[in-house]
Amino acid sequence: MAGSSEPTRVMVAVNESSIKGYPHPSISCRAAFDWMLSKLVRSNAAGFHLLFLHVQVPDEDGFDDMDSIYASPADFQRMKQRDKIRGLHLLEHFVNQCHQLEIKCEAWIKQGDPKEVICSEVKRVQPDLLVVGSRGLGPFQRVFVGTVSEFCVKHADCPVITIKRKADEAPQDPVDD
Repeated sequence: MAGSSEPTRVMVAVNESSIKGYPHPSISCRAAFDWMLSKLVRSNAAGFHLLFLHVQVPDEDGFDDMDSIYASPADFQRMKQRDKIRGLHLLEHFVNQCHQLEIKCEAWIKQGDPKEVICSEVKRVQPDLLVVGSRGLGPFQRVFVGTVSEFCVKHADCPVITIKRKADEAPQDPVDD
């Protein structure tokens, strides 16, 4: 961890809810954020600098709501703008909470495969700690769905804390979040 004069830099990976949709944070990233506030930050807001990262996965279904399979450059531009706005609103949720608690923070958006981008950003930014939420998938589901948190534990260049969502918050389908 950082020296006593430097705030501890904690990167927090955040994503949208697959259940509630835009602009709600996922159950697992909300649980990780809440845990971090209550167990790490507590009343020492000045001792922490939070780094929020949202990784947007390129939208494979971006044309589902269009009448045609033909797309213009303007269609692609609209989709990029929509995705950027969604990401900004998600980050705004966490940044606003930090400002209310007087916790110094930064936030940014990247695109790509979340597990790869998170580990790349850890290497670039060099936080003291990475906090990620975990859906708590079983071994069968992990094989087919994959798990970002497990990958980060193995590959991130800093200590990683994974926080599982509470059992009473788990949706009927554990893959949902």
